[in-house]
Amino acid sequence: MRQKAIFLALSVAVVVTVVALASGAATTAGRGVYRLMGLFGQVVQLVRMNYVEEVPIDKIELGALSGLVEAADPGGSYVPDASAASYARAVSRPLPPFGLVLGKRASYPYVLEVLPDSPAAKAGIVPGELIEHVGGEPVRARPLWIPLVLLDAAERRGGTVSLDVIDRPMSGKRLVELAAGPLRTPSPAVGVKGEIPIATFAVVDPATARGLASELDRQEAASAVVVDLRGVALGTPAGAVDMAATLAGGEMQLTLAGRDGKDRVLRSRGPQRRWKLVVCLDGTTAGPAELLAAALKKAGATLVGGESYGDTGQRAPRPAAGGEAWLASAWGVGPDQKPLLGNGLRPDESVRGRKGADPVLDRALELAAGGKAEKKAA
Repeated sequence: MRQKAIFLALSVAVVVTVVALASGAATTAGRGVYRLMGLFGQVVQLVRMNYVEEVPIDKIELGALSGLVEAADPGGSYVPDASAASYARAVSRPLPPFGLVLGKRASYPYVLEVLPDSPAAKAGIVPGELIEHVGGEPVRARPLWIPLVLLDAAERRGGTVSLDVIDRPMSGKRLVELAAGPLRTPSPAVGVKGEIPIATFAVVDPATARGLASELDRQEAASAVVVDLRGVALGTPAGAVDMAATLAGGEMQLTLAGRDGKDRVLRSRGPQRRWKLVVCLDGTTAGPAELLAAALKKAGATLVGGESYGDTGQRAPRPAAGGEAWLASAWGVGPDQKPLLGNGLRPDESVRGRKGADPVLDRALELAAGGKAEKKAA
């Protein structure tokens, strides 16, 4: 009974904290705060009345508090005090453990990006796959910070860690062994197919933008450039606006909307470009890559593929009862001025992937070569 009372008190305290942070200030939330507290209290009371002893109270507590934070911010996290330092260490790394960038989809950790030549890439993991276990620990339907902390700890220990990986079509599962190894930021590349340059890179940051500029300077005669942002999730907002200026040319700006109502505008200038831009994206295009795609769309680029991941949140920890709430204080917006937070960037042309082929890139190259864009249905 004492554990249940602690759970109730902690849950109500977190409700107040999260609502205050999500709304900017508790005083602006109005009656909604009290209504939410009432509803949450009713649910907690039902849990107390119908509690099954075999289910640990700490598991119920973590699930409830994590769900509350994720309802306020789909990419947010509630991290208990006992794991706060480990999580902060994991997300502060310049490159992710084993070269594996994770998001969340259908209650599973979802592979957004795999760094080239990383342990994850060498093990055959590809963007779009799902993770079911990390080191024998189940991670389905659990907060995303758990697999991140597990991977970070495993890499720091050295040796290997096993993952149960579900493939992209969700038709099979395999056991993968990751061995700790060196990580590096790969250089951007510009390949050519059918006389159309194709720009690829793994990190959206100012240094990569400078490297890409050098590669693109050799393509001045090109009439169009394809930018492939599938499987790209690492980087910074400053990198996104620098990369947009490098690709589209001229003066570029990127707006981050703030939860406090104040917008932050980032600006960059690049050399004048005359080429047409076509951008490939899908559900593994995330964070800074989504900011870049939105900026290029505003500059006239055509987006081809599938809807992006939908998380451009800029997060930092805020003290909450018994832990920390990682909530977005700012986020990017799409060309329609809607937040890219919980909703992704929609392509101008929707093209589905196919096993053994790449119809998204094929269509992008066709458009770049002068093909007509399909009209959107009304």
